[in-house]
Amino acid sequence: GGFIEAAERLNLTQSTVSARIKELEQDLGVLLFDRSRRQIQLTPKGRGLLDYAVQAVALQREIKQQIGSAEAISGVFRVGVAELIAVTWLPQFVASVREHYPAVTLQFEVTMNPTMLDGLRSGSLDLALMIRTASAPDLVAQNLGSVPFAWMAGVGFKLPKGKLAIDDLKRLPIIYQSADSFMNQFMSSMLHPEGSSRRSGTSCNSLAARVSLIAAGLGVSLMPLNTLKTAPGKGQLRIVPTNPRQVDISYDAVCTKMHSSEALRMLMQLAVQSSTFKKRAQNSR
Repeated sequence: GGFIEAAERLNLTQSTVSARIKELEQDLGVLLFDRSRRQIQLTPKGRGLLDYAVQAVALQREIKQQIGSAEAISGVFRVGVAELIAVTWLPQFVASVREHYPAVTLQFEVTMNPTMLDGLRSGSLDLALMIRTASAPDLVAQNLGSVPFAWMAGVGFKLPKGKLAIDDLKRLPIIYQSADSFMNQFMSSMLHPEGSSRRSGTSCNSLAARVSLIAAGLGVSLMPLNTLKTAPGKGQLRIVPTNPRQVDISYDAVCTKMHSSEALRMLMQLAVQSSTFKKRAQNSR
């Protein structure tokens, strides 16, 4: 976005970054940035250099991995994380990375799938631990396992008798995740498979906040099954009887093919090993 942002990311002064870019442009004899606009942008030559820079960084990491010791894998890795992972096995992942690669620094951003996908493709994120999304030719993924989800209500919420069908659920107040989230789209597709717009309801992007709203009797929502056993949901929620009783949601560790490196692949493997989600046969895509 700019030299100031780059300087903050690199822990350098803005003048140092500007000077290095100017030296690089003088050395190559071309302008790499168009400074005539309000926000500087890469020139065509700059975009061409970026492709080589990505390859150079990836090769540097591969050399450290293949030739150096484990300690040679170093640097800052920016990781997007789904909230459910953040409140379950993320500490095990951090501990494993520290044990195997002490020179690695992890920076986490707990957010939704769309934000993580945008971050991976823009380069603001190196890795994402996220709900499985549709496969794409520019992404590499390793499965982290699946989590059973079930429709839940507060213990005092009055429900119709017997097992509820989709039409029954649609008559209840629904508590959704935020509008652009995967779970919002998934719940909407379950309740409205014909594609009609969903009825209005409450939405919230925080898992803990949704638990509180459900416990307060303000609606029902599709929630991780282990919410019944963990604070703050313990003793406050119950499963809404439906058929099927639960659905499994898969999670993946994802990076882009462009930014893939041996170091990232090692971090992805540590994430797979650290995950407490239900595993199936391992595969990559």
